[in-house]
Amino acid sequence: MSLTSVYLAEEALALPPAERETLARLLLESVTPDRRSDEEIRRELSARLARLQSGEDKGLTFDEVFGERA
Repeated sequence: MSLTSVYLAEEALALPPAERETLARLLLESVTPDRRSDEEIRRELSARLARLQSGEDKGLTFDEVFGERA
């Protein structure tokens, strides 16, 4: 493992448990193939956009997405 990978692992392990869990989920999802077709993905994204534009889905604030700014 490279020094960069060791550094990243140390930083990840220093995160609070909930953040480590989120990171682990994201990492696992990044190596799991998405079996949806391009058309299925387009339909899902179009549906999400429509919910945002209609106000049905309020979306997230900057702070909800990125957490506290340091």
